[in-house]
Amino acid sequence: MGAAHGISGAPPGWPKSAEIGCCANGLRSGPQRRATIDGFSVERRPLAPGADTPEATVLLFTAATHLAQIYREQLPASWRFEHLSSRDDEDEKLERLARADVVIHMDLPLTRTHLRHARRLKLVHRQGVGVDALDLDAVRERGVPVCICPVGTPEAVAEHAIMLMLAAGRHLPQLHQDVTRHGRWPKWEYRNRSQGLQGATVGVVGFGRTGQALARRLLAFESRLLIYRRPGRPIDDEWRRDGVEFIHDLDAVFAGSDVVSLHCPLTPETKGMVDGRRLALMRTGSILVNTARGGVVVEADLVEALSAGRPAAAGLDVFGQEPPPPDHPLLRLPNVVATPHCAAGTVQTQQKKAQAIADNVRRVLEGRELRYRVR
Repeated sequence: MGAAHGISGAPPGWPKSAEIGCCANGLRSGPQRRATIDGFSVERRPLAPGADTPEATVLLFTAATHLAQIYREQLPASWRFEHLSSRDDEDEKLERLARADVVIHMDLPLTRTHLRHARRLKLVHRQGVGVDALDLDAVRERGVPVCICPVGTPEAVAEHAIMLMLAAGRHLPQLHQDVTRHGRWPKWEYRNRSQGLQGATVGVVGFGRTGQALARRLLAFESRLLIYRRPGRPIDDEWRRDGVEFIHDLDAVFAGSDVVSLHCPLTPETKGMVDGRRLALMRTGSILVNTARGGVVVEADLVEALSAGRPAAAGLDVFGQEPPPPDHPLLRLPNVVATPHCAAGTVQTQQKKAQAIADNVRRVLEGRELRYRVR
């Protein structure tokens, strides 16, 4: 993530869709095809044919079989593709790592012990943008490059954040339960305490790719934006407009917003920065949304603040411990909307990520410059 690690080689876009079929070397060419995954039709867009690329063993370091199918569709048939059958089988992890040239890293910890067995490793590629589940020092000591994959993430996370804002602010879980479980029809009861986005002031904490994707969408809702970012960074002309204000005082963002949405990395500076003192600054009826990292928020303080009604509600996609225990206090509060760290998890996003990662795998095998490399 940008605040903690420098990233190089970020292009403005990726190659357009290639017409694909199948050819002798395993790369596909010819008419475009589509595949159906979990009921969704997705494009099969592997790399465009070119010079022969050395064969590789690519390991998806997770047991998500449906996600594995998306990656398999995007990789050349000449590459060996594997994924874990269990998240908990350490022997299987070591066995598969021993023959992996490339690891696509998800959320399972990838430790120094694991890396000692990965003697053929040429690249560790994050499926997302965070590196907190990866022993980055151990990878660097091996001289193995690490890349992140922001492709597709900002847009999906921005959509999810808006969904949480509306679900929490418009009492969606309670309304659904009233209608489907309790035989109630509360047409009027929630109107005087429902928070919409039109005309609302939304504080955006962190203004990287995801924060900017969120801001563009919120402007379409006619929201007013208070944007917190580190001082000294230039402001693009896109954001010099009515309804957008940059603030370097985080307390002022919390005090002046109807909704606060967190989009910053977890670093020593941001860990626990949303604490009881800062939550107490929030407006009556306000909403906190966190799609960043759970450690940015002091959860015990948030439980206390939500119980007191300031903020009035929270939409949370991330927690300090994941998964949180079933008896976690935040999961017991009626004014919390919780999702399982899945903000970037759409078919469209995973397809884009698979294409981008496949391109970087080819680059490392051919000795070319990598995109989105972590320094």
